[in-house]
Amino acid sequence: MALMMLPSELPLLRLDHATARSRLRTVVLAGGYLSVWLPVGFAATALPFMLPLWWVLAAAALYELTPLKRRCLAVCRSPLARVLHGWRDGLGGAFRMGVENGLWCLGCCIGLAALLVAVGMTKIWWMIVIAAVILAEKTVRFS
Repeated sequence: MALMMLPSELPLLRLDHATARSRLRTVVLAGGYLSVWLPVGFAATALPFMLPLWWVLAAAALYELTPLKRRCLAVCRSPLARVLHGWRDGLGGAFRMGVENGLWCLGCCIGLAALLVAVGMTKIWWMIVIAAVILAEKTVRFS
């Protein structure tokens, strides 16, 4: 799951590298981001075995309509604002920025990520389609 979510993080990683000109800092930022998604991915692998698929579908659909989802999505779509207003110096700061961004991303994508795991366990094509939707949702404005 962490590796499927990482491509949607590329705009922030590019901005960080362009600003700091440090590959190490950018890798540490990505590490902070992945430190949020790795435990979620491990926990989510149990999801399809614990809940009926229709429960996961209903919960994901309801979450997509919440104000929290919209707020997190607004933050995820503006990586420049996160660099300008949430910049933290040093490698520790980069890790913290990665964790903070990972938490915003988690809030943005948890519904679709749960659906991704639940449906993707049976069909790889659904996993690819849902991952593409997550990428488009985070990087493209539709309104």
